[in-house]
Amino acid sequence: MENKQKEETKVKLTEKLTEDNLALLREILETAARKSGESISKMLGTTVETEILNIYKNPIDLVEKEIEKENLGIILYSELKEGEGGITLFVMDEESAMKLSGQLLGKGDEKSKELGEAERSALREVGNILLGNFLAEIGDYFDIPILHTPPELKHDMIGVYLESLLGYSDELENNAIISEVKIVAKGVGVNGRYILFPSDTLTEDFMDNLF
Repeated sequence: MENKQKEETKVKLTEKLTEDNLALLREILETAARKSGESISKMLGTTVETEILNIYKNPIDLVEKEIEKENLGIILYSELKEGEGGITLFVMDEESAMKLSGQLLGKGDEKSKELGEAERSALREVGNILLGNFLAEIGDYFDIPILHTPPELKHDMIGVYLESLLGYSDELENNAIISEVKIVAKGVGVNGRYILFPSDTLTEDFMDNLF
């Protein structure tokens, strides 16, 4: 009886988000993006600007659009560990990833022509910065220590990959936080997406602090 009641009262994060909640998430994400930009600036020796473009309230809609576009992309994948649990990603289409890796490897406006080991290493390093700041800001605000594994790089169809993740649990599509961010270095701009699929435990912590 208790388990049944727990199932019935389980709340879907994306259904509960208000405009005030979204504004708060934007503020947290903007701070994370700014700190990431500062770290990447030090790597490149030039100013890097960042901007949060959008926060998606219905993540499944975005996944369906990506499946329709059939975009090949770069997915930086990291697991949350030690208690809270979940999955976090930074996702870019292939064109953006090649532009960014070209910048990171000192090629100026010239984008990388292939995804070799040097490009993969540079993108993993930036992924670690982006995801680390993203999780640190969320953890600091909610007073939750969120640790993550070093990001793995996957070269795959974005929509198909995200759909496969959602297939693990119905709750993932209801609780995902997805935000689009723009990164500009030396006049070259690329777009990517922060994605957080929190575990049930982490979702409950968010709910307790947001509502």
